[in-house]
Formats: sequence, C-alpha cells, structure tokens
Amino acid sequence: MLKKSFRLFLSGLFVLALFSVAAFAQQAVYNDVSIETDGIRYPTYITDGNRNTFTGVTGAATVTVNRDGGIASLYIEFDRIPQSWTLTDPSTGKSFTCGQNAFLHEFVDVDKLFGSQPESLKLTFAQGTVIADLYAFSEGTLPDFVQIWDPPCEKADLLLISSHSDDEQLFFAGVLPYYAIERELNVQVVYIVQHFEVGGYPNHQRPHEQLDGLWTVGVTNYPVMSDFPDVYSESKNRDTAFAQASAAFKPYGVTYDDFISYITECLRRFKPLVVVSHDLNGEYGHGTHVFCSSALTEAIKLAPDAAQYPDSAQKYGTWTVEKTYLHLYGENQITMDWDTPLDSMDGKTPFEMTQEGFGCHKSQHWTWFNRWIYGSGAAPITKASQITSYSPCQYGLYDTQVGPDTVGGDFFENVKSYAQREEEERLAAEEEARKQAEEEARKKAEEEARKKAEEEAAKKQAELQARRKRLLIYIPIAFLLVCIVIIIVIRKHHYKPKH
Repeated sequence: MLKKSFRLFLSGLFVLALFSVAAFAQQAVYNDVSIETDGIRYPTYITDGNRNTFTGVTGAATVTVNRDGGIASLYIEFDRIPQSWTLTDPSTGKSFTCGQNAFLHEFVDVDKLFGSQPESLKLTFAQGTVIADLYAFSEGTLPDFVQIWDPPCEKADLLLISSHSDDEQLFFAGVLPYYAIERELNVQVVYIVQHFEVGGYPNHQRPHEQLDGLWTVGVTNYPVMSDFPDVYSESKNRDTAFAQASAAFKPYGVTYDDFISYITECLRRFKPLVVVSHDLNGEYGHGTHVFCSSALTEAIKLAPDAAQYPDSAQKYGTWTVEKTYLHLYGENQITMDWDTPLDSMDGKTPFEMTQEGFGCHKSQHWTWFNRWIYGSGAAPITKASQITSYSPCQYGLYDTQVGPDTVGGDFFENVKSYAQREEEERLAAEEEARKQAEEEARKKAEEEARKKAEEEAAKKQAELQARRKRLLIYIPIAFLLVCIVIIIVIRKHHYKPKH
C-alpha cells in the first residue's frame, strides 16, 4: 500500500513537472539575442533593460538583431518621440516601414508582418532617433511590461482631458479603469502639457511613467499631448491662478487662446460623447488646471461652429459633446463609486487599480500627492471615499445635450456608447432588411397569385372560346342534318304509292 502511494506521489510530481515545463515553454524568450550596430553611440544601452540609459544615433544608423530559432516580435522603448524607421529581413530583402504612429513604446509583430520568424532583422533609424531599450522575442506569451498600443480613438466614448501626466491617476482616480476595463468603452486621454522637457531640461522618466500608468489601468488607445511646456503657477484664488498661468506661459509663446484652439481640435478629432476634466478652481489652485477647465468651457461652445478655428473644422469636421463633467463642479453634482470590487479587475476596485497606476509615476512620489492617494503607514488610504480634499468621487454636470442626471453615479446616464449605437443600427438594419425581405416576398407571392389567377382566367376564357367555336361548327351541321331529315321525310310522304 505504501509503495502504491509512493508511485502515485511520483506520478503526480511528474505530471506537475510536465505542466511546469509546458508553461515555461509558452513564455517568450528575449535574453538570448545578439546585436550588431552601426552609427549607434552606446550600443550596450539598448539591451541593458534600463530606461535611464539611452543612446542617440549618428546619421542613418542600423541595428541588426540575431536570434537562433527566429524572431517573432520586437519591442522598442524610445527615449524621444521617434521618426518612422525601416525593418528589413536580410535573407529576403523584404522591408517594411514602422513607427508611423510615433509611439514611444512600439511593439512590432514580426511574424504577422513578414509571415515568418526571421533569425536576423535589420533596423534602420534616422538621425535624431533616441533609443532606450530594444527587445527581440521568441514565439510565446509576452512579458507583462510589453505594451501593445492601439492608435488614438477615431470615436471616443469618453475623453479625459488631463493637464499633466499623473493628474489622470490622482484627481480622476477610478475613472479610467472603471470605464476602460469594467465598461469596455473607447477611452481617450488627452494631456495639456508635454513632459519631455521640464523647466528647460530634458526629462527621461515622466513620458515612460505616463504610458506605464495608463497601461496599468486598462487604457489601450495611445494618449495625445500638446507641445505646451510644463510650467508651474498656483493660487487658491481662481482669477489669480488664471493670471499667473498666463504669465507663466507667455515666455514660451503660449496663450489662453492656444488652449482653447487645442481643446477644440481634440473635441472635433475624437468626437467624444462624454468629456471629463478639471475643477474650475484648478483643484489645489494649479494655474494650468484652471487654464484647462476654463478653455474646455469655451471649446464645447465653439467646436460645433465651423467658423471657429476653421483649420481643425476643415480637418475633422464640427462636433457637439453630449455631456461634460468637471471635477468638483458645484452644480448638478453626482458622486461616483470607485470602491466596489469588480470581477473584471480580479476583485480589485477602480480606486485600487488607480493606486497601482499612480505607482508607475515614481518620479512624483516625493510630492504630497503620494500621501494624498496612499495615506500613511499609520493611516493608509484604501478607498476613494476616504479622500475628502479634492475628492476623486465628486463631479458636476457642467453641460448636457441629453437632459439632466436623475439617477447619478454614471457619466453615461442618458448616453449610449458608440458600440451600443452601432449594435442598435445593426439590429435596425437587420430588422429593416427582414421587413424588406418580407415585403418583397409578399409582393412576389401576390405577383405569383396574380399571374396564376390570370393564367386560370385565360385558360377558362380559352376553353369558353373553344366551346363557342365548336358550337359555331356544330350548329350549322345540326341544322343541315335537320333539314336533310325533313327533306327525306317530305319526299317519303310525297312519293308514297297509291292503292
């Protein structure tokens, strides 16, 4: 009995080992490649897995990546927004242009692109390109750090306009994971300022943190940002904050009208059903937040008018936003629930997901924001409802084209998503097609019945005419026969012999 139990135990271990090997075999491998470079200043930087090391290129630089067994995909983290680049299979000479989307983190499905997994690939970059890391993967499950971005939305259900990279994880905590993951809506994030340069100095962390944070909370459509600089101004007085922001942006040639123009263009480009943005007072009084929310209130009125900012109207058309919510707005207020655990988030709450999202913004963890969203060791914050200053749960409906909120707790009350509208249109088209088919079938049946009735009537008419023709023939014959009989009878009577 003991031997039998031991054999079963060994069999179980063997099965577990097989499953472990199979699971391991499914993981994509990326640490077994070799590279050859030409025109790359610091070749080792692009394979060290460290974003803090990066290298530029001189002239038209090339990187040749080699891997025995083939390359199924590539993943490149650029340090600056890249120009388009060329990917070539040296064995066939087949080439493709990549990077047209200018993604800072770019994934390339080599197998899909080439229809094969070449063992060598040549990447050609233009002068000015700056690369942080490059990975070449075998076939298999990709590591969690790989981000496969979709292009920005053509039609956004929800547009979140965030002044800075990290505001979307702070004052709008819960919004992105709830609507992107739980509701599966098309969510687009637009940033007012860029973070490639701060205070006149290059920044090599915040652009990556921005993408990492969005990816963590379920956003898959690539974000969009202006080229406005990140300048600081702050006042608890809204008018003062506005004036200070104007003064801070002036040296860079950026005006309040530029903000209005940019946001108007974004509304027209992404055609959002619902827009969410900052408190009119700038939350804690940040001048850029005030500029942003104020410009949005102007833009929602101007976006439907083709005469206003005609360049973007000509490029994207006009647009009317159905609902606009502002953080902490005092009228038509609603309270959002970001503290309910959801199966779509593996039992986490939208707020907990956002806490993980802000965790990606490590360069900002020294600020008071860190304590604001996480609390302290003695008093940790685990729910959005615990935050009372600049509460991420409080919003107000600033503008609506679809009536007021009566239930509350949902930005999409009275608004159907694009997917719902498309489904309704599909069902309506199917119903119309069904009705049309039924109508055509009815008409066809009526036509067939009419033809059949006409054929039967024609047949009866033909039979009647045939009978008439026969009568016309039989009557004279009968008359003739009668006459003949009469004549015979008369003659017999006339010539009867006499006795």
